[in-house]
Amino acid sequence: ASLAALPGGAATEPPAQGHITYDVHYGSSGFKVGEARHEWTLEQGRYALSLALQAKGLAGLFGLEYEQRSSGTVDAKGMRPALFEVDQRGRKPERAEFDWATGKVSIRRGGEERRSGEIRAGDQDLLSLWHQARKVAESGKPARFAVVTNKSIKQAVLEPRGEERLELAGEQLDTVRLHAFAEKDDLDIDIWLSRRHSLLPVRIRITDDKGGVLDQRASRIEAGAAATAARKPN
Repeated sequence: ASLAALPGGAATEPPAQGHITYDVHYGSSGFKVGEARHEWTLEQGRYALSLALQAKGLAGLFGLEYEQRSSGTVDAKGMRPALFEVDQRGRKPERAEFDWATGKVSIRRGGEERRSGEIRAGDQDLLSLWHQARKVAESGKPARFAVVTNKSIKQAVLEPRGEERLELAGEQLDTVRLHAFAEKDDLDIDIWLSRRHSLLPVRIRITDDKGGVLDQRASRIEAGAAATAARKPN
């Protein structure tokens, strides 16, 4: 099965590399509009994450086609972003540059700074949040930190919402559900982490400020040796 358990079973440390393919649903009716591919590597204290969302038909015209990338360092406390980038169809590239020495983040569009602000230890970007959620799930306690997007810096809370049985790709998964929300801003993200898959994010549901719902549900997971083999050309 495509969501078979990874080597190591329910260990909470994720494989050093891998990728997850998601079916992407949008709107209140949950109509499937495309697929997304999330890749990660965790090596020698550094991490690199990417998410490429490809929409079909008209959905691509509504901003639902983009690539996000996050890179930085990782230690026992989790992710520490250095750079968050977004390439969206029809728009100038956007990026957030984290300077931990000065405690500042700079948000740029097409090379021009649009916004800057302060950052503190534990702050995340919109993509590293998916993996930082593992630390919050392990602690079982809510965490407060800023979430940096390609447009703003949102003071947010990430809190565990308990265990939940989820059906994905025709399989039943035991998951931990977490909810991220901004205290004063529009940020509303639910993240489900699979117990069977080292607490990897198997479902991410984002609700925007207009009530639009983007729901990404895992359809295939490859990690460790399987992911390495899949990357090699025939």
